[in-house]
Amino acid sequence: MAFDFKKEYRDLYVPKATPTLIEVPAMSFFAVAGAGNPNSENGSYAEAVGLLYGLSFAVKMAKRGAWQPQGYFDYVVPPLEGLWFGEGTFDGQRMVDKDAFEWVSLIRQPVRRA
Repeated sequence: MAFDFKKEYRDLYVPKATPTLIEVPAMSFFAVAGAGNPNSENGSYAEAVGLLYGLSFAVKMAKRGAWQPQGYFDYVVPPLEGLWFGEGTFDGQRMVDKDAFEWVSLIRQPVRRA
């Protein structure tokens, strides 16, 4: 059965009813940084997300090829994660200027620790 990060690390992927401190282990990610409105059709955000999923599924499907990365194990591709920031983009109640967003989008990658 494929390793599922969301099930094995529920404390990281399933929100709690109340704020809770958790210990976050070191992790490896594919990441793309950019800026701009994430809703722009064919914009840089859409391109970044496509790139992240393309790379992630290429690694996952290595199990079907002759070569596999060292330490490979079968897994479910983890969910897309993102960091969003930008000066003047949020006024406390609503998004003010989505074109001013800066972001980093990430997908966790499997790495066996020794």
